[in-house]
Amino acid sequence: MVTNAERDFQKDIDALRADIGALTDTVGKLAAEAVKVKSTLENDMKKAAKNAGKVGEELWEETQQLGADAADAAADAAGAGIASLESQIRRNPVSAVLIALGAGFVFGILGRR
Repeated sequence: MVTNAERDFQKDIDALRADIGALTDTVGKLAAEAVKVKSTLENDMKKAAKNAGKVGEELWEETQQLGADAADAAADAAGAGIASLESQIRRNPVSAVLIALGAGFVFGILGRR
């Protein structure tokens, strides 16, 4: 004959089995979700890395273009300076020769030391 205590004990064991089964299902779902999250993060990181590479390439190209523009501007400024100097020399050739002689003399004295 089964006593009340044995019936209660059996109900408790059945309840524990049901709870353990529910916990197992929950842990399984959490593991599956973790795998999905990991996959999503990996894909997002790959996309972010590709985008960062593209942005880096665009910045490099813009930097090269800016450098080329700066070099062109410097060449233009140098050309304008030379043209201005030539114009000054044509207008005042005697002054230009005297300035050149003076500069050569100063550099010659400084170069001897």
